Amino acid sequence: MTRPTSAARPFVTVVALLSLGVVLAGCVSIPDDGPVRAVEDGRPQQVSPARVRPAGPAEGASPRDIVNGFLQSMMSSPVRYDIARRFLTTGAGEDWRPDESVTVYSLSSVSEPQERSGGESVVVDLAQEAVLTEQGRFTVPATREQHLDLTLVQEDEQWRIADPPPGALITDAFFEDYYDAVNAYFFDSAGDQLVAEPVHLPDDENRPTDLVASLLGGPAGVLGGQARSYLPQSWTLASPVRVNEEGVALVQFAGSDSGVPLADRERLSAQLVWSLRQIPTVTGVEIRVGDRAIALPSTPEVQRVDAWDQYDPAADRPTQLFAMREGRLLVVGRSSTGPFAGEWGSDPVRADDFRVTLDTERIALVTDGRRAVRVSPLAGERALVLVRQGSDLLRPSWDAAGRLWTVDRVRGGSRLTVGPADEPPRTLDLGPLAKGRVTGFELSPDGARFTATVTRDGRDALYVGAIRYDPESGAVVGLVDIAEIPVPTENGVPLSAAWRSSTTIALLARAQERVPQVVIVAVDGSSSVTGALRVGLLPQDGARQVLSTGLLSAPVFVLDADGMLWTQGRDGRWAEASDEPVSLASFAG
Repeated sequence: MTRPTSAARPFVTVVALLSLGVVLAGCVSIPDDGPVRAVEDGRPQQVSPARVRPAGPAEGASPRDIVNGFLQSMMSSPVRYDIARRFLTTGAGEDWRPDESVTVYSLSSVSEPQERSGGESVVVDLAQEAVLTEQGRFTVPATREQHLDLTLVQEDEQWRIADPPPGALITDAFFEDYYDAVNAYFFDSAGDQLVAEPVHLPDDENRPTDLVASLLGGPAGVLGGQARSYLPQSWTLASPVRVNEEGVALVQFAGSDSGVPLADRERLSAQLVWSLRQIPTVTGVEIRVGDRAIALPSTPEVQRVDAWDQYDPAADRPTQLFAMREGRLLVVGRSSTGPFAGEWGSDPVRADDFRVTLDTERIALVTDGRRAVRVSPLAGERALVLVRQGSDLLRPSWDAAGRLWTVDRVRGGSRLTVGPADEPPRTLDLGPLAKGRVTGFELSPDGARFTATVTRDGRDALYVGAIRYDPESGAVVGLVDIAEIPVPTENGVPLSAAWRSSTTIALLARAQERVPQVVIVAVDGSSSVTGALRVGLLPQDGARQVLSTGLLSAPVFVLDADGMLWTQGRDGRWAEASDEPVSLASFAG
């Protein structure tokens, strides 16, 4: 990503800080604590981290010091690369493109220089943790080891690097302290709803510009290639995005909107507003194309940050938790539990598991020792209809279109089916999960992804994948981009998972013999570097299931082995949500 300024700025990854000896003429101060604030994905952020401005090369520095100084100089806040270029030869500095990628590393070693024809050779060995793309997307490198054999030559009697590596390099410590995850918003393949893709951007005053530049880069590869953007490819940022004292972010594009249909102008506005509203100081967004405001009838020039909620896939998602006690349906709040209205709250029914539809009009019961799924309306008289059969059925899921998703654990693996409850379902390929025992399966609140806990080859693991839809009919086509999400070692073995937001997962995990705890992990695997965020401290052993509706405004619950439900109070402490145990619990969907 290139900024609309004279100095290009890439997205960088993090690396452990290096000892530079005599290279630095000044000092660099990096804080390791400070106040925190919550963001959309629930991860705390440093508030206004201290500026870091590395020094340039010292007069007469050795080849090894020049290499160490170059590595250090890429870690500045705000991010800038003019100082890093001073460690390079004139030609190399002109050709170097640090904005192409950012490599985050944890360990490094810099060798003593060796003579080579025309100069000196210095070898740098890095332990790569991740690579950020130009748009800030987190990727895991194919190999962890990176070997750099750098050539240094004399230029004006000073050692300079002639062949710098592509992209920028930063330590994981710098990444964690000076980068934050935010969502770039695109649309689903049908253009009906917004979908989120996490990106990692420096936490400085240039973040609004970086976020818009990331959107302009497009959604290539997002959600298996089916996400789309309504920002024209011909548009570029005419100037950096600035936020004024009133909190209005001014986004100025070079180009014209005269050939852009009104529906597309509305959708691109939604992308920009939803993306920029994650920045705490932004209270409104003004979009200008050329020398005038974007043409949107009945929409003010300064668009509110709560605008365009018609594209919110979770706008009508229910937030109440449902539970069963002695076969009767209950509604659970933070501190109170009451019976569901009508027959379902008064007359018991036998069930191994259950799930209510997102419109709260129907309920699917797993019955007959997990060999059958029966569906009934919730209003009026109970009328259970057999809709699915299997050998060991998980709790089903409902999507926004009213389709029923069921996982059956069969001999040798698991099988997934999807379709309307009153029609024969179609089987979807579970890919690498097909030969494992799926122990949990949950759809994301925007319907774009799924997460699953799986026992495979003798180990428990957490997986995430994207759901592919037909853009015309909206039919489910298949699952793509299925990948294991690494769980930090200190958090232990996955037991249960639920969506905390569209891009984060609440994971119940047990580390060795400790009490299971709830942590938040990211769908892009970045928690392997930043660490998972623990949600309070569960005081009770025996937790077996974490429950979350996928909305940050709704509480997270935990069901323990004794049937007691726990949730967090306003002070973040876990407390029992009801006085009596329940047998089953689930959110709608």
